[in-house]
Amino acid sequence: MKSKYKMFKIHFDRLFNIDIGAILRLICEISIRLTVFLNNQDKMIKRLREIVSDVSKQYFLPMIIDDYWDLKMRALHAFQCLMMLSVIKTLNKKRLTVVDIGDSSGTHMRYLKGLAGNEYEINTISVNLDARAIEKIKAQGQEAILCRAEDIDLKDRTIDLYTSFEMLEHLHNPAIFLYSLAKRGKCDVLLLTIPYLRRSRVGLHYIRNGDLYKNRFAEDVHVFELSPEDWTLLFRHSGWIVQYSEIYLQYPKGIPILSSILAAFWRKIDYEGFWGVILKRDTSVSDCYLDWEQ
Repeated sequence: MKSKYKMFKIHFDRLFNIDIGAILRLICEISIRLTVFLNNQDKMIKRLREIVSDVSKQYFLPMIIDDYWDLKMRALHAFQCLMMLSVIKTLNKKRLTVVDIGDSSGTHMRYLKGLAGNEYEINTISVNLDARAIEKIKAQGQEAILCRAEDIDLKDRTIDLYTSFEMLEHLHNPAIFLYSLAKRGKCDVLLLTIPYLRRSRVGLHYIRNGDLYKNRFAEDVHVFELSPEDWTLLFRHSGWIVQYSEIYLQYPKGIPILSSILAAFWRKIDYEGFWGVILKRDTSVSDCYLDWEQ
């Protein structure tokens, strides 16, 4: 059964001979271009393109990347990279090991090494449960480990920073993952970015849309999509405390009327933006819960 949006689009197109999809895409592009301009992201995006010229293999299924999709992805990547650089500066170390959990392509770790230049010596480890992603990353000469996020155990290796970009919402049990990382790992800092929603919900959009009987990988499915307030509670319960957070919006902030309209528009078709959060390990609360699954 077609969604209401698809039914409306078909009738509208036939009646007015207008491509609604093209109009929506144009609105998205203008919104993001305004955001990039007002956030002064142009230089960072240019630098990211120099480091990784092709982001069509960011996910397992290659995408056709045109100017719009490149800009959309790079604007988010710029936000994430700036957060990585800000964390690294606080660690006061010149030699660092960074573990990217849920890394599907090695892109962010290549960005990090390129941005660090000669100022830092950075060793990276990518983790993914999908063998296809691991093969892709290893083919670039980067270290990668095949395992589930919940089962990460790097034994005696010294880790300075965990990162994870749009991975947490794909987990069936993010609390178990976070707690396991806090208890097994020896790293005190975790940087996450997550889709930003004002109200929490269960994702599982393939079920919502009636597209039930098709094989899917974890990369394709969002399970929990929570608000920052609810994620913050889950972090505290699971052994982490928020040190800093920031929201990247896919529309310009502070413009009367326009910002509100674009916020509603993005909520309808995608996400308003993404929430970046820097967590510090603190198990003082999580240790009081006595029935963690082992």
